[in-house]
Amino acid sequence: MGIDSEDIRSIFGRNLRKLVNGDIPVTEIARNVGINRTQLNRYIYGEAFPRPDVLHRICSYFGVDARILTQCLEDIEAEQRQSVSGGGPIRTLDFEPVSENVFPDGFYIEWKQSWIYANMFTKHLLQTSTNDGTRVTRIRAPAGFRPDLKGARYQLPLIDYHGIAVNQSDGFAIFDQGRGTHGVAMTAFRKGFMNVENVFPGYKLSAVVFNRQRHHFKGPTILQYIGRNRAEILKVARNSVWLTADEMPKDILSIIELLEEEDRGLLPVPTSF
Repeated sequence: MGIDSEDIRSIFGRNLRKLVNGDIPVTEIARNVGINRTQLNRYIYGEAFPRPDVLHRICSYFGVDARILTQCLEDIEAEQRQSVSGGGPIRTLDFEPVSENVFPDGFYIEWKQSWIYANMFTKHLLQTSTNDGTRVTRIRAPAGFRPDLKGARYQLPLIDYHGIAVNQSDGFAIFDQGRGTHGVAMTAFRKGFMNVENVFPGYKLSAVVFNRQRHHFKGPTILQYIGRNRAEILKVARNSVWLTADEMPKDILSIIELLEEEDRGLLPVPTSF
């Protein structure tokens, strides 16, 4: 038995109400998606469903896919957890999940230098959770790479980067990949750095294709733990992705500079073995 249009509107509206949970005003969401508030409210209350282009923008904004038209959000999330917990080929490498004592569940700010533009830095929200013993991570980042210096947080469309966190000596490593992309990133993190609390310094290796050219990224990446502080999470989510050096927190910038110096350091050639 098929699903009729009334069922689709009902399911879609119910899913939207869960996604639009009051953290961000409906007016702001509508503006970011490119529709007016009245139209968004019609979708929310199951009075209409969007054109394909509008649906794509809504899905990109919330980091979901078109299944929200016909499947309950809980079922979609359950399928995603099952997919991630499988680990794919990486599970055959016998990696162990990193302990929550080392890498707690919750939210982090990811700080790093821009992939492409000199003297620019980026920050994103990373969320980590535990699903059936597997430590999984998620970052939602703009698909575009042009700096938005006016402060807008979202540049649609967004790409969901999903990964796993595994144990390694004196820290942990994260392997992740953007949904619909072929690039894979690997970042190795330490447990801590000097006397700075809730900071995990690391080094990321990845690549991206931009303007038909392949850009390799290798450089310091820092995770700053903010836990489940709702006010701090919303503050980061609503701020700009792009920052200049003057806009960076001084302690984070200092750690990045120290890691760069450390990376350039070479051991002297031994005179004997």
